[in-house]
Amino acid sequence: MRDRPTKVMYFSDAPYYGGAEKYLELLISGLDRNRFEPFLVTRKGADLGAFASRLRTVGTPTEETTLSGPYDFKGYADLYCLVRRTRPGLLHVNLAGTYDAQAGLVAPVARLAGCGGIVTTEHLAMVGGLWKRHVAKRFSSSFVSRVISITESNVEYLTRTHGLDARRITVIHNGVDLDSLDSAGPAGLRSELGLDDSVFVFAAVGSLEERKGHRFLLEAFAAVRKSGGSSCALVIVGRGQEEPALRALSAKLEVGRWVFFLGHREDAAALMRETDCLVVPSLVEGMPFVIMEAMAASKPVIASRIYGIPEIVLEGETGLLVRPGDVETLSSAMRTLCLDPDTAAGMGRRGRRRVSERFSSARMVRETQEVYEQVLGGRVPLTE
Repeated sequence: MRDRPTKVMYFSDAPYYGGAEKYLELLISGLDRNRFEPFLVTRKGADLGAFASRLRTVGTPTEETTLSGPYDFKGYADLYCLVRRTRPGLLHVNLAGTYDAQAGLVAPVARLAGCGGIVTTEHLAMVGGLWKRHVAKRFSSSFVSRVISITESNVEYLTRTHGLDARRITVIHNGVDLDSLDSAGPAGLRSELGLDDSVFVFAAVGSLEERKGHRFLLEAFAAVRKSGGSSCALVIVGRGQEEPALRALSAKLEVGRWVFFLGHREDAAALMRETDCLVVPSLVEGMPFVIMEAMAASKPVIASRIYGIPEIVLEGETGLLVRPGDVETLSSAMRTLCLDPDTAAGMGRRGRRRVSERFSSARMVRETQEVYEQVLGGRVPLTE
């Protein structure tokens, strides 16, 4: 045991709060403060005020850096001075996209400033970029002590595309705080929308952007209603630039009466408990927290068979997996569960058990702290 906790600087240049920032919040909130002393650094001007405020309430200091892009030399100098002033024992860079944090160039800057241990977390390693970013990524990776991948599927991209040493990669799946989710109060969703218990409610939760596949979901939902699944509704939770187009499509498909756009909701976890099935029709996705939250609420999941999703959802046991962008298979899966609520409920119960056993935030934090200790001890595990 060290005489005093190791100071850990967490760096995120995400422009807004998403799944990667939820990961960071759960991780920081669960740290053993006798071993690690966290503080958060975000990009100036990012929409992360509420996120930073919540962390400050649990004793985590926050700062902003002016660093705004790969050619922002003044920003690099600002980060260098921040590291020199705060002297963290570890820097943990949270990469929502694999080329974030200036393609990882914060790592060599932090090394130059005297930070001896650098850890990164890769959320979407499959996302491509310009060749300049690719070169910068390969260069910066040589300064990283350990890489945490949230999925097994990321590893091939990290080694083959980005040239990382597999011995420096550790897979740590995301996790959720079951106690917090279970304690969420009732949302009153059905009464709010005028839906009785006989209506099978599908839910989609996430930002309204093209890669999330909401267009395919609306088309599939319309097909379900026109083929016998008349007693069903769809709630869409989230906001984004696609919302006007999605509302127009809903009207065009003549299902607007049964599609509810709820916008951003702080009570999304509570809403989940009052729906019947989560649908995740994404085209690109890592390991969505919303899937684990739905499973924690004992709800079945219909999702695209891509990247890290099959590592959470077991086909036919806790949900159904479909080809991304395939409206026919998506509507078939939705129809199956809508018309057989007993099967849906059974998948939900098995999903709850799976999350409890495999995807808790306590496990995620514990495994991450083990990585920190290995870095501080100068140990790199060998591959088998």
